[in-house]
Amino acid sequence: MTSQGTHRFAHYSSRFPAHWLRFSLLLCFCIGTFALTACPQQQPPQMTKCTTEPQKVTLGLNAIHQAIGLENIRRLALANQPNSSGALSRNIPAYFNVRFQMSISTLTLYAILAQNTLELEKAVKTMEYSFSYQTPDGGFQIIVPASLANMPPASETDLASGTAFFLSSVGIGLASMQESSWFLTSAEARPYRERIERLKPQFDAALRYLMSKSELLQRGDAEAPNRLFFDALALQTLGAYLSNAQAQALAETFTRSAMALQQEAGYFKEGTGYDSSYQGVGLSVGMNLFLVLPAQSSLRSQLWSVLSCGMSWQRSRVSAGGEISTQGNARVYAGGEKFLGEEKVIAWKDTMFAFWYFFHLTQNADYKALGDAVLNFYN
Repeated sequence: MTSQGTHRFAHYSSRFPAHWLRFSLLLCFCIGTFALTACPQQQPPQMTKCTTEPQKVTLGLNAIHQAIGLENIRRLALANQPNSSGALSRNIPAYFNVRFQMSISTLTLYAILAQNTLELEKAVKTMEYSFSYQTPDGGFQIIVPASLANMPPASETDLASGTAFFLSSVGIGLASMQESSWFLTSAEARPYRERIERLKPQFDAALRYLMSKSELLQRGDAEAPNRLFFDALALQTLGAYLSNAQAQALAETFTRSAMALQQEAGYFKEGTGYDSSYQGVGLSVGMNLFLVLPAQSSLRSQLWSVLSCGMSWQRSRVSAGGEISTQGNARVYAGGEKFLGEEKVIAWKDTMFAFWYFFHLTQNADYKALGDAVLNFYN
């Protein structure tokens, strides 16, 4: 039995079953949580200014994931399978919130890259399931399980932020579809094009809902750069898909707010300090945002510099063996923040993908080696 209610969303990293651990959005974005704030550790005092590297290769969203490897994307998709209704993650027992549908992007990317209609059916079905819970204002229902009824209720900002997380995943899926000539022109993909087209009014309503919450999100997410990047990604991808220039302008505002939180050493200030877990999330989401920005965008070069600077700091937190240090982290460390009573673990998947993205765009093989080392250490 479930009850209506709300809960607080924040950061969570899940694991792959068996030999391959589970990835969340954008291949590796985090799932929402009930956050219990813990006192940050004392931070090491000495840091040096970050370094940056030039972009040497230009790749689109689909091309870079193809370069990362279809088998890697397949494993991600297999680890995040929907049920027959299209529910994912914590929605499988019973609908909770669209915040837990963030594997839509992974399913869609794999279906598009593999040109597989059976996989595309799953991806489209997860979107249809999600939007069946849309409310008249463009937002989404939340039905808290009875076992969580005693959790503190979510704020309006938390709910809007959770919607942004979800829409960033939908947006990446739509962007992947729009980059695919197979999806756009093939006869076998036609039924799925038509089903996506029928969802367009609901995509528009969701985007307008998010835009109406922009001031709320700018205040509520002001000290959480990873969330600001999620906000920007949702607004940019949906805005581009729906030809909404105002949404794309808002995306730039959120992006600049996130970039402004970067410190000279290269880390994004997350709450009271730095955090190697959330830094990986911010870099992964930020790289996906970079990949979908129009080639003519004046923001691209500035975002690149910020991401490149951030990569150099994150690289300093990873040992040659692939372990990501949590020393000095403000949020994720032994004794740090919790999710539903369980301590948060390092979001290694986000760091791994961020390094792989950066390798393919810079051709600096050190980042490929580090991404592989992170996978081998945590897998």
